[in-house]
Amino acid sequence: MKGRRKYSPEFREQAVNRTLIGSFTIKEVANSLGVSYFILRQWRAGTLEKEGSRATAYR
Repeated sequence: MKGRRKYSPEFREQAVNRTLIGSFTIKEVANSLGVSYFILRQWRAGTLEKEGSRATAYR
């Protein structure tokens, strides 16, 4: 049985950036990094939510 893997904040940020900046889909990035599609999707949603709340805080 597999245990939970811990990913560094830097790894998460780089993975999310590859989905935002590049022309790769979440699924392609997840497969290339050996990360679950669903985990990467959660990281991306969290990042976008944080960035959205920062943008509205400056208005």
